[in-house]
Amino acid sequence: MIPLLSRGQRDRSRVLLTVFSGTLAATAVAATGAATAAVATETAHQQNEKARAQAAAATKAARAYHEQLVAWAAAHPVVVTKHRPTRTVVGRPVIVRASGAGAARVGGGSSFTGGATVARASGGSRSSAPAPAAASAPAPPPPPPPVTSTGS
Repeated sequence: MIPLLSRGQRDRSRVLLTVFSGTLAATAVAATGAATAAVATETAHQQNEKARAQAAAATKAARAYHEQLVAWAAAHPVVVTKHRPTRTVVGRPVIVRASGAGAARVGGGSSFTGGATVARASGGSRSSAPAPAAASAPAPPPPPPPVTSTGS
């Protein structure tokens, strides 16, 4: 039997087929990567637009809620008292001399002497009176806006 191809033709054919197969595989991988990158870029762009729209809606809702809270706070003023620790300091008595109304002058001396009073004070003693209780609790503030889901 006579061979169809000589040894040299067979070797050249095998090399040519190997190079062609490798080039085809590399081209397929490169095309797949390029297509994937294009789709990823488009998807990222769409997600950015969606996130931007959601952020704008959330900002608008937060501003509206803030305005509701400000209006509620203006309609329901609340005095908050905070009890702080107190201490009594007992020291030397201090004599305080005060002039009468309209009798003080800059530079010393007073023309009115009948209104002078003398008071004794012990340094720093306080009386702690309980704060008056509120008549009734104010209405609660408006509820916060609903949280929107991102869907993921």
